[in-house]
Amino acid sequence: MPIRIYPIKSTNYFTAMVTKILKIAGIVLVLLNLYGCPFFAECPPPSEFEIPDLVTIEPIDSVYHVGDEIIYTAIIPSHIDTLNIDIYEDTRATSTLIIGSEIYRFDGNYIEVNNGLIRRLGDGNTLTAFVTYNPTVKAYEFRARIIFTQPREYKIYTSKMFIDFRSKNSKCVLYGIETNIRGFQIHSGEIWEFRVVP
Repeated sequence: MPIRIYPIKSTNYFTAMVTKILKIAGIVLVLLNLYGCPFFAECPPPSEFEIPDLVTIEPIDSVYHVGDEIIYTAIIPSHIDTLNIDIYEDTRATSTLIIGSEIYRFDGNYIEVNNGLIRRLGDGNTLTAFVTYNPTVKAYEFRARIIFTQPREYKIYTSKMFIDFRSKNSKCVLYGIETNIRGFQIHSGEIWEFRVVP
């Protein structure tokens, strides 16, 4: 039985097709850049501020006893006078997470939240703190009373916490504030070590 050999189209045909596809793709990319890509909405870079000492823990000590309590407070002013910015007016954010607040290290003790809220987030069910907006004082607040219930040692990172404010109904962060626990230097990498004894 004879073998039939069919002619293959010339490589010029394939080159012309690839060139045509690349030109069309290039035109599409140019149009997306000119008019904005509907699939990937970009966020503008947030305004970032460093405001020290917005978080306080009282009293700070190196040794506590079971039954002792500390007060953990974060107060972030809605209006930053020096920058003439009103975070709430710009974002309408009613609450936001304190990133790096280390509240989860107190998990297992008695925690009574008076302002703000705590939630469990992520796969590890990690305890996290949120500031909530208080229109009476025009500030974002978190306040919790922590009563130590079991002896153990603690290491709390104190020098770098972030509070990001997203515009309501948006994933874009408009303002980012970096702060620390009062009594410790911001950016120092300090760790507050203490223990709870019987």
